Amino acid sequence: MSRTAHHIGPDSAPDRYRLLRSIGRGGEAVLYLAEIELAGGAEPVVVKVLDSKTTITPEIFERISRKWNEQAELLRFVHRPGVVGVREHFQGPPIHRPGESGTITGRALVLVMNHVDGLDLRDWRAERTLVSPAERREVMRTLEQLADVLDWLHSGKATPSGRTVVHGDLSPGNVMVDEHGQATLVDFGLSKLTADHQTAEVWFTPGYAAPEIFEGKRTPATDRYAFGAIAYFLLSGQSPPTAPEQLVGAFRALPQIAGLPEDQRNRVLDIASADAARRPISLSSWVKDVRHGVVSTTTTSRPATVADAVPPTPAAPPVPAAPPVPVAPPAWPLAPQQPGTPAAAPTAQPVVPPPPARQPVAAQHPPTAPSVAPVAGPGAPEPASATPPRTRRKKLAVALAAALAVALLAGGTAVAMRFLNDGKAGGDDAANGAAPDRSTSTAGTASGTPVDPPSSAETPGSASPTDSASPSGHTPGPGPDTVSLTTLKDVGDAPYASLAVGSGTVKAVYYETALVPEGIDEECSGSAAYNLGTEWKTLTMTAGIDDSSPKTTARLTITVDGKALYTGVIDLGKPEKLTLDLDHGLRLNIAYEDPADSCDMGRLVLADPLLGK
Repeated sequence: MSRTAHHIGPDSAPDRYRLLRSIGRGGEAVLYLAEIELAGGAEPVVVKVLDSKTTITPEIFERISRKWNEQAELLRFVHRPGVVGVREHFQGPPIHRPGESGTITGRALVLVMNHVDGLDLRDWRAERTLVSPAERREVMRTLEQLADVLDWLHSGKATPSGRTVVHGDLSPGNVMVDEHGQATLVDFGLSKLTADHQTAEVWFTPGYAAPEIFEGKRTPATDRYAFGAIAYFLLSGQSPPTAPEQLVGAFRALPQIAGLPEDQRNRVLDIASADAARRPISLSSWVKDVRHGVVSTTTTSRPATVADAVPPTPAAPPVPAAPPVPVAPPAWPLAPQQPGTPAAAPTAQPVVPPPPARQPVAAQHPPTAPSVAPVAGPGAPEPASATPPRTRRKKLAVALAAALAVALLAGGTAVAMRFLNDGKAGGDDAANGAAPDRSTSTAGTASGTPVDPPSSAETPGSASPTDSASPSGHTPGPGPDTVSLTTLKDVGDAPYASLAVGSGTVKAVYYETALVPEGIDEECSGSAAYNLGTEWKTLTMTAGIDDSSPKTTARLTITVDGKALYTGVIDLGKPEKLTLDLDHGLRLNIAYEDPADSCDMGRLVLADPLLGK
């Protein structure tokens, strides 16, 4: 469609919206990407159109019109991140060329929604393999966002009257994820508003439709079933089976679910129950059960492809699709793609008539159960341990202490001899900038008495020349145009853990001045905020994991006035030398968290944090 070819609008302004292209269809309504001229510029919107010429009789159109207006008006009360905003709804002339609205017959129902810039969930998932903890965390955050907003809509809190809001057509194509990771439900009730009249067909998205949809029922429980199917799609990268019992079996075979305790696993499987009453009421609680399996399972999942989002067609000869190349070798055999799934992405759709994105009941074939590889081999998940993480850490500390004591006794004599021969422990190595010998830095004296950490005068802070992450060691000390960040007050409101002034040893270099996590939740997550007063231009520091930390990773995020300056995972033995441009910002925020979200974060050390003008 050309940019000037077709328009739609209310009777008072029939050319208000310029239609650019069709982007979807459900029932007898069509979605278009459109634009509206505002203050001399064009702004994108999404327009849903139901043309009276597509309905059976004028009476049916009028009945649908009443439902349409009621639901559209209800959606205008819903204001929350994660739910697409509704701009307006109206009845007006059908789609027409500019200035020709008065020359055509018929009427159209129109719902105008805000345009969400980003990827739909199918394309978003196609870019991820779940190899890394970061990707698994992204998937869980997306599920948490969707669960929270659906629980809110189903609770009645979204409307002043307390009316429950049902999406009615949840699928990956109706969830958009923007560049900041915010998931948004779009196209509410595409089926509900247009296909609940008496016709021979009921429109839905195969694999995401609860069995009661075939009876014309759309309730919070149908949304929950669809949410479970979306969760399966995100965790496996495959389209969900079309029958509830098959979806239950596919869920059970996922490594992330198979390793859960039995009662927890059963609660997870209830989401796909054919009995709507068995599905969990709280999706947020359901996600917590799933999270335990996801964060404790190292899994490799193939990316979802466009072909995965296309419903399988059993009538066609099975044609195995070529599997995409994974980022890393899989931890166990992966389930093959369902037979008959098209391998190529659909081409762009013309505006009139757009191809249907959903299938009628009459077009369905008997579902085919997916082939799921058994969990086997060294990559299979281990049973969940009954020992709490903190208890395990205490046991590990005791074992390490015993081993260290033996090492001290065995190495004490060698240390004393070296001390006598060299005049001081590690003298030549320290002078040459080499990392201190492990025996001299931990053993202390021959009697086994630990040596205190060296002072700043004893250790100038020069890292080893082989330390690629921090080639120059310490950041230069405070001067006329610099100040240590440790002297600023934390003005944040983190309730459980923040940053405190401390010290640490990173890759055998001792730092006397550093910021370290402190609080009851310091092994899980925390943050701190500092008022810079627009005075500072740069921030330099060495970010690393303390050498004595039993855990090896931590995620660090640094922002100024909402602008991301650094985000990444810090690994033990691989410190990051950071030089960040503060650009005279006002508020500095530093956040940290366990990348695996299991509250076993490595002890983060932000060494020598200096502000510069």
